Amino acid sequence: MHGLKFLNLFLLSTTEKRGLIVPLNSQRLIIQGGNGFGKSAIVKSLYDTFGATPQKIDQSWTSANVSSCLQFELDGAQFTAVKTLGVYAVFDAKGSMLFSGQGLVKEVGPNLAGFLDFQLQMTDKQGRTITPPPAYIFAPFYVDQDIGWTTPWHSFTDFFLSDSARTLAEYHSGLKPDEYYSAKAEMTKARAELAEIESSRAALRETIGQVKEISENAGVIYDIEEFKKEIADIVAETSALRDAQLEYRREITNLHEAIHLARSEHTLLTRTLVEMRGEFETACALPDEVECPTCGQEYTNSLADRFSLIADEGVLTEALSQVTARLRRLTEEESREKDKLRSVERPLSRLESILEARKESVSFRDVLVAEGKTEAARILRRSLESKDAQAYEKASQIDAHKQVMSSFLDKKHTAQVNKFFRSKLAQFAHMLDVRLENPDKQKISSVRVARGSEGPRALLAYYYAFLHTTAEFSSSRFYPIVIDAPNQQGQDSVHLPQMLRFIFENAPPKAQVIVATEDAGSTTFADVDVRTYGERRRQVLRDSEYDRVNATFAPFQQAILASI
Repeated sequence: MHGLKFLNLFLLSTTEKRGLIVPLNSQRLIIQGGNGFGKSAIVKSLYDTFGATPQKIDQSWTSANVSSCLQFELDGAQFTAVKTLGVYAVFDAKGSMLFSGQGLVKEVGPNLAGFLDFQLQMTDKQGRTITPPPAYIFAPFYVDQDIGWTTPWHSFTDFFLSDSARTLAEYHSGLKPDEYYSAKAEMTKARAELAEIESSRAALRETIGQVKEISENAGVIYDIEEFKKEIADIVAETSALRDAQLEYRREITNLHEAIHLARSEHTLLTRTLVEMRGEFETACALPDEVECPTCGQEYTNSLADRFSLIADEGVLTEALSQVTARLRRLTEEESREKDKLRSVERPLSRLESILEARKESVSFRDVLVAEGKTEAARILRRSLESKDAQAYEKASQIDAHKQVMSSFLDKKHTAQVNKFFRSKLAQFAHMLDVRLENPDKQKISSVRVARGSEGPRALLAYYYAFLHTTAEFSSSRFYPIVIDAPNQQGQDSVHLPQMLRFIFENAPPKAQVIVATEDAGSTTFADVDVRTYGERRRQVLRDSEYDRVNATFAPFQQAILASI
């Protein structure tokens, strides 16, 4: 089982001038804190740093504008994931940026999937094949305190694609491996290309039929009134499209000017921030008393002056974050307006071509009749033969992809995976004092649970049965198991310690396990680190750790700013 391990988490709020360092290099870890003291904020930040958005982020956390930096190990090498300034990025051990992005579907998802060798491909509502967002990568490995203890496969918010639960269960369990989804993506692409070819073939057949109907001996007869009406309709539609084109171009011009101003402001703030950091570093390097080289007067280089520079830096960083967000929003609006403009220009160009052709249609028809229908039909048939060959090739490719997909749907393999899963589910349900109806018929994509305190324990049994199945049959990577607040539905003094012991003692071998709970109580755990966090209610970040965490973020923020 090859996977990923968390090492250290850094959280920073330049708004509140607070930070937090969370060591994660233990294989088994309990993050302990009172209700409302921020333990959930810590664990929500783990996969959120990669772009997997958890359920119900607290408003005070959002207002603090918290950035996160997660150091992790993958295949023996160290990397750092960073979420800051509205950007997600991953860096190697030397601090070189491997990739960055803002949009979770178009940028972050595909980049992260390539980095983690995540092969799942799905179809969106428009029928396009896409790489799903990061939440799909980490779905089985995180249990959120809000939704995760009532509904499986919903601990993140980004599961917007059709039939997500079943697809995720089949992929992560190994029922359908990476190769199946790669072949499916290629088949979907080939089908779209075949549909375009078939459309061209139909048009060619219709044209050939119309040419055959032309009588060689018939004179050329024109309906002048019909011709005038057709031209008038085309001119009216063209005029409307030109008006829309002008409006979209005007909006794009306004957005372009706004983007230019935002970029100028971004550049100014970046330069000012760099200069201020230089002043702070210079001040730190000088002695407490500095003599003026011109007049000889001595000036005090006080700590207060240095900290005022730090405070100003925080204001600038906050302003820079706001400008970056505004710039991203304006750029997205400009992109949407350009899409609208393109959607108008394509039919406009087609209508203008038709209008031009109508002007010359009389001479064209005369030439066509003069040259004869035979030559025209011959040219069209050659085009049709070429399209027929292309269609045959695409159909062969689709059949080949279907065969590859079928090869990974072996009934014996499917039965083996389901049998293993149901065996583990029955075993774990018994260990957690859970009664399951027909355990031999439970689906791998969901579980039917009882109400009350037995429900969360049944879900825990389901999650662990699935994770063991993943470890046994899947070729994809294994990620740290992160469980938030297992004390749900009033677990009593017997069942809560039972759940905690179960989580650590029955995790798949070599899996890193992190649990957030209010109080581990008197329960003892072998090889489990227990760490307590929370300064006071609604405050988990610490004033004392701000400078150190800010220094950790500085090189990553500079690299991100340089790439925007």
